[in-house]
Amino acid sequence: MAVPTGRQRRMVQHSSARKIRHGSRRFVRSEVAGDSCDKFPRVAVSASHAFCLGKTTMFRIILHITVAAAGLSVLLAMEPTNAQEAGHRARTTTESSERFHQRATAKTGLLIPLYVYPENIHVNHDFNRVIKLKRMYREVPFWVIVNPASGPGEAVDANYTKAIDRLIGAGCVVLGYVPTDYGRAPFEQVETNLQAWRRMYPRTHGVFFDEMIYEANDRAVAHQVRLNKAAHDMGYWPTVGNPGTDTPGIYFAADAADVIVIHEAREWPTEEKLHGNYFGGYSDFAPHTRATLMYGQKECDSEKVRMVSQYTRWIYVTQDTYQPDNPDHPNPWDQLSIHLESLCEVLND
Repeated sequence: MAVPTGRQRRMVQHSSARKIRHGSRRFVRSEVAGDSCDKFPRVAVSASHAFCLGKTTMFRIILHITVAAAGLSVLLAMEPTNAQEAGHRARTTTESSERFHQRATAKTGLLIPLYVYPENIHVNHDFNRVIKLKRMYREVPFWVIVNPASGPGEAVDANYTKAIDRLIGAGCVVLGYVPTDYGRAPFEQVETNLQAWRRMYPRTHGVFFDEMIYEANDRAVAHQVRLNKAAHDMGYWPTVGNPGTDTPGIYFAADAADVIVIHEAREWPTEEKLHGNYFGGYSDFAPHTRATLMYGQKECDSEKVRMVSQYTRWIYVTQDTYQPDNPDHPNPWDQLSIHLESLCEVLND
């Protein structure tokens, strides 16, 4: 084979790189357009990524590093680091603690089952009285339950639409009535009622799960938790569950509702019952998660109201009676309480 001349050797060197092995690495040299590679620093790279640090390859390396850095930035944005996850958990815990503080230190409020039809809503005596007292006692929370037809009904009632608007305008929180038949109502039926409330009366804040299941077993708790989650997922708050009797602590622990009615009767509850200080009870859960409803009370005993408010944050007392065999009094909540202003005065102290 003929030996290349000096000119031919320079042409070959101009068009290709001469690779020099050194152990397991390759050191790269090049002469591009007559420029010696010695003018640039030598870099040791892996065998699969050997580049010459001439002018052209220097640009390639910078471009490669830039693209790699951009890709890394995207990955970091897509995949939170452990520090980011810890920060998120800390923020969530802080927000939860702040909400607990706000609710635990709030005034005792009224949970009013206003099962009165809002006829002539602008001059309706019962609704106007609730609205007037809320404006007078602005710091006393008013949660008002409305009940068009043992639920939202089949069609929008303009009187209820306006009643809800007026209650909200006065500062009341409005809850829609949803029956659950102590767990016998299928989930899909309850979900349909929740959707109907949202569709027909979209300004409704929360829901009142009446006849809430209260059996002390996992299946029953899971059913109510599922209903509560469905309500929250639709944007409802607060949710109030009403079994009307002692409720096992597991329902509170599982967040089966934001508030649970632990007493609905014509007798005032004992302090022992309100405390719930027994195995499986609810004494480990704050008063703002509990409510009491009393009917058939000719007078409003302010001392008993104060005693009850130590253990439950939501209360209502009415003179209306419950006589299931009497068609004139089948429901203790179809009249507004004559004690409403007295309750406001006690709770406003």
